[in-house]
Amino acid sequence: MIDDQTAVVLAVQLTALCCIAGSLLLYLLCKVKRGASWATASDEGEVGTGRSVLVTCVQNQLGLQLALRLAGAGFRVFAGLRDGNLECDAARVIKAKLKAVEAAGGGRQGAVILIPLDVTREDSLHEGVDHIRRHLPAGQNGLWAVINTAGVAVKGRLESQESCQWDSMFKINVVGTLRSARALLPLIRVTQGRFVTVGLSSECQKGTTGVVAYAAARHAVLGASSALANELAHLGVSVVVINTGSITAEQLYHGVKVTADRAVDGATPSDAYLNYNVNRLPEYAVKSIEETLLVARPKQSYDLRPPVKLSNYLTALTTRFNPAAYKPHGKPDLTTV
Repeated sequence: MIDDQTAVVLAVQLTALCCIAGSLLLYLLCKVKRGASWATASDEGEVGTGRSVLVTCVQNQLGLQLALRLAGAGFRVFAGLRDGNLECDAARVIKAKLKAVEAAGGGRQGAVILIPLDVTREDSLHEGVDHIRRHLPAGQNGLWAVINTAGVAVKGRLESQESCQWDSMFKINVVGTLRSARALLPLIRVTQGRFVTVGLSSECQKGTTGVVAYAAARHAVLGASSALANELAHLGVSVVVINTGSITAEQLYHGVKVTADRAVDGATPSDAYLNYNVNRLPEYAVKSIEETLLVARPKQSYDLRPPVKLSNYLTALTTRFNPAAYKPHGKPDLTTV
């Protein structure tokens, strides 16, 4: 005979094993489902090849990294330069890296076409549309996607900020998004493509100090994107919001600046552009944004979160059923990374 205490322990252990098995099955099903969603994209694995997209600003870390990543995936990328300077640091980085790939005989490689584009100016947007039309390949008459990477964040307590700083954030982040959508809709409508824009970050949601005006601008973009999605649904056009999670505004909109005024360690100044590290955003974030262009029917919003490994589920379950096993003893060790 088994006493009552032993029976309870065995029952708890059996329940834990069943939960672990169920979690493993759920994990595998999610992986299969994720793979299936990618398979629904047209042209199966060749979606990017030859398709044209616009990255509205490549003079910040977000835009620069995305432009080069999408070109590497086979997209034809129109890259916006707000000041129109084709010799700015971002433009030189793009030229240097594409030239190196071409010299190395890279496989599937798209192209990057630099164009002047200021999302806050109607004339610049109309000129940008004309420029894009002239440079579309034969047989194409529209864009597959517009990725609105133009943005600015000026942080500080509300009482210490100037009104002009609020105006700048709303002019670029909100009004710029609306003007871009209106001007570029004809190029998106013909392809039943998609608008992709930045939504909220965790700093806009968790009471971080100094983001009142920036959070207001981002919430405005989120609301406008939701309304625009409803307005364009009958056209088959998607509006996708990327919520950046723990990735801060500084990481997204930090300007591209390369120090190349003198040779360092035998390198020529031009090497500084080639060696510039463009991979400032984590891989999971860039991959999620890339997915919005590769799937046939993107979701209305994506949250950029680090992937959760199966070990995290197992640890959580073990802790749930045996909390003592993970209870710290004494003072914890502090480690600086």
